[in-house]
Amino acid sequence: MFTKESHKILIVDDLVDNLKLMVSIFEKYQPYYELFQTSNSVNALEIAIKTMPDLIITDWKMPEMDGIELIKQLKDETITSNIPILIVTGVMHSSNDLHTALEEGAVDFVRKPLDPIELIARVNSAINTSKNYKKRIEAKNRELAENALFLVKNREFIAELTKKIKFLKDHLKGEENQVEDIMNELINLVNSKTSDDSLQRFNIAFYSVHEYFNKNLIAKYSNLTNNDLKLCAFLRLGMSTKDIASILYQTNDSVKVSRSRLRKKLGLEQSQNLQVFLSSF
Repeated sequence: MFTKESHKILIVDDLVDNLKLMVSIFEKYQPYYELFQTSNSVNALEIAIKTMPDLIITDWKMPEMDGIELIKQLKDETITSNIPILIVTGVMHSSNDLHTALEEGAVDFVRKPLDPIELIARVNSAINTSKNYKKRIEAKNRELAENALFLVKNREFIAELTKKIKFLKDHLKGEENQVEDIMNELINLVNSKTSDDSLQRFNIAFYSVHEYFNKNLIAKYSNLTNNDLKLCAFLRLGMSTKDIASILYQTNDSVKVSRSRLRKKLGLEQSQNLQVFLSSF
């Protein structure tokens, strides 16, 4: 039994008869799937960006641009780089061909003439693998958000502790110079021990999940500063202005100004969601 869960599939083949055949297979075995199709491989990237399919099936041998070149373009585009791609061919059958397809980014390889059961099974396998990968990333993002929240609470605790130490320093009597020296030492120790260490741990955790986040951003927006990139990481996790301000020891207004400047650098319209935009990198 095949799944009744709906998924979006983009089919790319220069022969209309092949498109019709694959559509008929899906209509028979997976009628719940939403299908997009094109016989022009040059237009496939644009269609993929607009529709964001769960899987792309492409023929190998096509005029103008073959399947391997299409895979390269899809992988080079940040927004489509994680879409699984299944390559179909009636000519390139050797183990070297299979190696080439997988090296370039295809997740699987199906030979023509098509066996309908095999095609659907491989399609479902590729989609399930992609879904599991996305779930792992989502789980990691939730973990990162929890770490960021802990960082916020930690900063709030440190601020409150520092406040109380200062209060004691101002009200204790006796060896005033000695008390003041000890209190200042405690304040400096607490701040220095927690500030940089906590933020560094967050950075390590974040970039272990989103390894190429900064690289992808800088490749497209070379004018971003280190502070911009730091802000982007927090916004990528959906953190509030208040929480970001707490972590960075800034006021809410200061963070709002930084967000506004960042939107301008990224060329975003007011209607565009900043977090959703950053999630594509």
